[in-house]
Amino acid sequence: MKYIATINDTDFVVELLKEGQLTINGKPCQVDLKRVDNGSAFSLVLDGVSYAAFVLEENGRMQVFIDGARYIAEVLDEHEKLLREVSASGAGLDDFFQLKAPMPGLVVKLPVAVGDVVSRGDVLVILESMKMQNELRAPQPGVVTEVQAVEGGSVEKRDVIIVLGPLEENGD
Repeated sequence: MKYIATINDTDFVVELLKEGQLTINGKPCQVDLKRVDNGSAFSLVLDGVSYAAFVLEENGRMQVFIDGARYIAEVLDEHEKLLREVSASGAGLDDFFQLKAPMPGLVVKLPVAVGDVVSRGDVLVILESMKMQNELRAPQPGVVTEVQAVEGGSVEKRDVIIVLGPLEENGD
């Protein structure tokens, strides 16, 4: 499984191979990580070098302290990262937005139709991929101007599923 670790705003691709072995951005590493107590202290051995690490988690992000340095870290699997990017890659509120499939999959449900007004965060499509159902949400408010997929149909990565147009200002 691949994970994207964002540490101080820099992304690292971490792939777990087998117990104690992983790659970081394609470079093989040996790692041993053990919790020292029932709290936030860990013993980390990375490629034979030992570190004392302290980890505090809050709101899905971690503060990691190693040798007096503080790192802000967030770890997502590659699947979650793709979904987050699709949801966050909205155009400006006055622009059209194309919701594209982040991965190949089966369209399980399309709860919107052309002409529907949606708010930021509304579910636009439920896509099944790798036996998981994923809700793709509107990154901005808008009006559904196109639906280019059908329930039960399949989509390929980067296929446009739905197009959102800007909300019309009411001159009343």
